[in-house]
Amino acid sequence: MANFDPDGLLQMLLDPNKETQEIAAVARASREDTARASRLVSGIGKAKAEEVLTLPPPLALAVLRAAVAARRGDLLAVAAGHSSKDVAKEGKRALYLLKLRGVAVPELQRSAPPPAPAPVEPPLPCFASTLDGQGERAIWIGRHVPRKGVEVGQAVISDQKGLVSLQLGLLGRKEYRAFGQDILAQGNVMGVAETDPERAKGLLAGARKLNDSAGTPLPDGADAWLSRLGPAVPPPDPAERFTALPEDEERAAVEGSASLHDLPLVRGWLADEDALRALAHKLDEISVSSLYVDEQQRADAAAGAVEDAVVKHFEAAGRAVWASRLFALADHLDHAGDAVHARQAAASARALRASMPVTLIPFARLLFEKAFPPGPVSPAIPASTGSALIVPPLR
Repeated sequence: MANFDPDGLLQMLLDPNKETQEIAAVARASREDTARASRLVSGIGKAKAEEVLTLPPPLALAVLRAAVAARRGDLLAVAAGHSSKDVAKEGKRALYLLKLRGVAVPELQRSAPPPAPAPVEPPLPCFASTLDGQGERAIWIGRHVPRKGVEVGQAVISDQKGLVSLQLGLLGRKEYRAFGQDILAQGNVMGVAETDPERAKGLLAGARKLNDSAGTPLPDGADAWLSRLGPAVPPPDPAERFTALPEDEERAAVEGSASLHDLPLVRGWLADEDALRALAHKLDEISVSSLYVDEQQRADAAAGAVEDAVVKHFEAAGRAVWASRLFALADHLDHAGDAVHARQAAASARALRASMPVTLIPFARLLFEKAFPPGPVSPAIPASTGSALIVPPLR
C-alpha cells in the first residue's frame, strides 16, 4: 500500500457523482464495504468508532483522513487497534497530530506484556494392576493442580461393567511419591506396576465406553474427572502382541497352563460365583443321593458334574471373556519378564478363541477344580465382599 492515496479515495467517497462500483475497484474492496465507508465519511461527526475496525485497510485509511478533519480522536484511538498494521500506524500518527494541534485525545492503552508461561510440570507416575479373576483392575492417576498439590484418582474398572469405583483425593508432591511407593510395595499380589499416563487414561477410556453398553451407572463425579484428565485412546488389544507358537510348542504351552494357578497373581482366580454355587449344589445332591451303589460311582458322578460345569461355563461368551483376561495376564507377565508363563497364558487364550474342547485346557478346568479340593473340605467359593484391589481410602 506504499503508493496508495487515501486522500484521493476520500474525495471519491465524498463525490456524489462517483459510482460505488468505480470506487470499489480503486479500493479493491466489495461494493458493500465501499458503500458503508461512503456513509461513514459523509456522517463522520456521528460515525461509530468501532465500525472502522471492520473496514478493509484502504477504506479505513480514507475514513481516518476524514476523522482527522473532524477532530474525531475517539475514532482514531479505536483505529489504532485495527488488525492492519498500516491502519493502526495511521491511527496513532493522526492522534499525535491532533494532540500537537491542542485537541484533547484519548490516551492509548498500553497492552500489558503477556504473562510468563507457567513452568511445565513433569508428568506424574501412574500405576495399574493387572486383571484379577473377576476381570477387575485398579488404576491410580495423579494430576497436577496449581497451588494445591496432586489430585489422585483411584479407580476400579471391570472388563464386563466398565468404571465401577472412583475415589479422589489431594496429596502433596512428596506424599504422592510416597503413596506410589506404598502401592508398589503392597501390590505384588495384585501385579501393580508403574504405567505410562497415556496408557492409564486409555484403559479408563475403554472402561467408560463399557459403562454405556453394559448399562452400568458411573460413580459420582466420574465424567468430570475424566474430562480433567483430557482426551485418551483405548490401548490396543494385548492379543495383538502374541502370535501363535509352532504347533508342538503351542500344544505344550496349553498342556502346562495349570502352572499359571501357582502364581501369586492367579492363585485366587476362580470361576464366577454363580457357576461355583450351582456346582456346589449339584455335588451336594450327589453326595447324599441313593442312586449310586458305591463310592466309585459317586466319585464318577461328581467328576462328570465338574466337567459339565466347566463346559457350560466356557460357552461362547465365557470363552471370549476368559480369553481376553488371559491375554491381559500374558501381557503383564511378559512385561514383568516371565516369558514362560506369558506363553502359557497366551496359548490358553488362543485355545479358547479357537474353540478347543475346554476340558483339554488345564487352566480352565482348575478354575473349578481348585474350588472343590478332594476330601471333606467346604468348597472355596469366594464371598461377595467387593473388590480387593483398593488401597485405604484417599484423604
